Amino acid sequence: AASVRACPCARARAGPAARPGVGVGGPEVAVMTSLLTPRLDWLFGTCSCTGCEGSGAQVEGQISLTAEGLGNFTMRQPLSRGDSFDITFTPRPFGAEDPGYTAGQMPITPRQRDIKEQLQLPRLSMYPVPPNCVPEDSEEDRRRKLLQMYQEVALDLHTGMYLTQLTADRDYSDIHCQLMEDMTTLKLDQSNGRIIEFPLTNVSKVYRIVKNDDKFYTPGTAVPGGKNSKSEHIVVVEFLRRKLAFVYSEVQVAQRFMICMELLIRRAQQKQALRSLTPTFPPRQPQ
Repeated sequence: AASVRACPCARARAGPAARPGVGVGGPEVAVMTSLLTPRLDWLFGTCSCTGCEGSGAQVEGQISLTAEGLGNFTMRQPLSRGDSFDITFTPRPFGAEDPGYTAGQMPITPRQRDIKEQLQLPRLSMYPVPPNCVPEDSEEDRRRKLLQMYQEVALDLHTGMYLTQLTADRDYSDIHCQLMEDMTTLKLDQSNGRIIEFPLTNVSKVYRIVKNDDKFYTPGTAVPGGKNSKSEHIVVVEFLRRKLAFVYSEVQVAQRFMICMELLIRRAQQKQALRSLTPTFPPRQPQ
């Protein structure tokens, strides 16, 4: 238990701020003195009440800091799903797997809305099929779902999120990933004082592998244990001199991240190619 002593002058200061006619200099000086003195006393941590030490009066309040004796205490139940307003959690599963998540209904800021409207699919001869599509979907529905998934992942990465990384020593570490303002550079913070920037234009390839019992398999290969085995799906983003491996427990979430990373990489490469073709100085008009 902690003992707290309450100063009697503190209650006196909570009353009327000024009493006209008291003090030297008239009512105005009394008003100013009564207004400034409590604030100066609080600033310097002192008490101007002369009766606090001499009167011997003590007002004590007991604050219980123990959890003993709480017979009616009920253990809280753990959360069944992630907080929908948490901006640092791993990529969300699809609506079919998470009933509390409705696509397109996440609150966004006006700045994020502008970024979302500017994010369009890059030019491709053939677009990938999103994992949440069904065979009955038309080509237009597939393109719409792909754009929505692409915008959601890009906004999550632009806001910043923690992902699980598989290091070269086969250890797991939580790393903060964030897309920079130009949406073409991935910034990684390993919480050790180092922040590394990876331009998406330097990515050579993106692929997915399956990890089971410390063994790696290519997608589609029969994994020992079948569907009951606890396999991990790893998305590898390979640069010229380094590889980034992100670990996911669900295959659809891994496919979602890999497809959107490929779209972001293709967008960054097309923007770089467009800048290289644009002349620095416009051609002069003949006079």
